[in-house]
Amino acid sequence: MPGRSENRDSRRSRSRRRRGHRDHHRRHRSRLRTRAKSSDRNFPAAVCNMLAIVLVCTSLAQPKWISLDGGGCTYDGKALNYIGAQQFFYPGRLLSGVVQSEPTSYQFSPDPQDVLINCVNFKAALLMKTVIAFCFLSMLASLSGFILDLTVPKNRPCRLLQRNAIPSIVTVILSVVINLFCYWFTTEVERLQNQTKLPTSKVVVDFDISFYLITAAGGLSVFATAFNCLRRHPLYEESDQGESLLDDYDALDVLPPPVPESAITTNLPPPPAYTP
Repeated sequence: MPGRSENRDSRRSRSRRRRGHRDHHRRHRSRLRTRAKSSDRNFPAAVCNMLAIVLVCTSLAQPKWISLDGGGCTYDGKALNYIGAQQFFYPGRLLSGVVQSEPTSYQFSPDPQDVLINCVNFKAALLMKTVIAFCFLSMLASLSGFILDLTVPKNRPCRLLQRNAIPSIVTVILSVVINLFCYWFTTEVERLQNQTKLPTSKVVVDFDISFYLITAAGGLSVFATAFNCLRRHPLYEESDQGESLLDDYDALDVLPPPVPESAITTNLPPPPAYTP
């Protein structure tokens, strides 16, 4: 029938329009989710954390942590003007120096020839090993902050860590602790140099490149903390359950078309006869 065919065509067109609207809303929500994920990434804070890791690694590789002048520190028969962290990665052992009258000898590698004479005592070596341990902890904290800033954490605890810059704050605290232990290390070395110096010489023990690199790493972590804590964040979190419910709603099939009125009327019994 012409009327039925027109109704069928109109239902098909309405179904196509609904399907088109549904696909459009699904694509729109997908774009919004992708944009929200990209906006949650904090690239400035990630760059600061990455540079902090590089600076800490460079400070450990640098042979100059403190500089010496005027004391009795020697290595291989020559005066040693600097001490670095690389001389304390090996467990090392104190060969002499238990008695105050004898020189302090510290072997810092498996080679028996690698011996520091009147440079460090047992306490100073232990302090420098502690500094190295804190350096590795600060690199681990900066690395975790770098990963959290580049990725979008799904679970709430990781998101709170990232938004409150907890790894960067830990790096700042560790940088301060490293500098304090480095100062303690210099006081021990200076005391030993004053005991072994010549009568006419003046002992000067000062910080060198690695100390300032650690300070710069702590400053970059402060910037990373500011980039995270001063950033605007949404007041509410989008629920993944709500998104899944919307997707399930969009995945529902179209409701069946209504039954034509002519088909309903043909199945009804005839009305009763008219009685006055």
